[in-house]
Amino acid sequence: MAISSEAYRSMGRIAAGAVSVVTVHERGGESVVGLTVSSFVTLSFDPPLVMFAIQHDANSYAAMVSSRHFGVSLLTASQAHIARRFAIKAADKAQGMPLETGRVLPVPLIAGALAQVECRTNQIFISGDHAIMVGLVEDARTSAGEPLLYFQQRFGSFVPLAGD
Repeated sequence: MAISSEAYRSMGRIAAGAVSVVTVHERGGESVVGLTVSSFVTLSFDPPLVMFAIQHDANSYAAMVSSRHFGVSLLTASQAHIARRFAIKAADKAQGMPLETGRVLPVPLIAGALAQVECRTNQIFISGDHAIMVGLVEDARTSAGEPLLYFQQRFGSFVPLAGD
């Protein structure tokens, strides 16, 4: 028997990696949709693959799974307001956000992010109530700064241990 939903949600006590915003253009390319994820990870170095998970009932689900490419912006500690905005269920959450277009692919990216990754959709796996999106990295760049992290339903920043 599977673990209860309540018990599984207690896994929120495990720190997530860098908070990211994944974005795509909706069909027609006029509007940007996206979502905040803490599930973005590198999958393979050869070929360069990354992945993230998106819940089936997310507002941006249809646009994400039908898009041929997507952008990932790993946020800085000072961009928690952007993470909060893309975490809500709203049709216009990209409105007024600091967006720019990728260098290689026509994907929307968050300006000033710690890292920006441009991906071609490589594979999509359906598992449980999520789709796992795998992207082939076409371009990536990083900037100096501190990552935005997520722990116990709160945003924060990295504090190194003494002596490290």
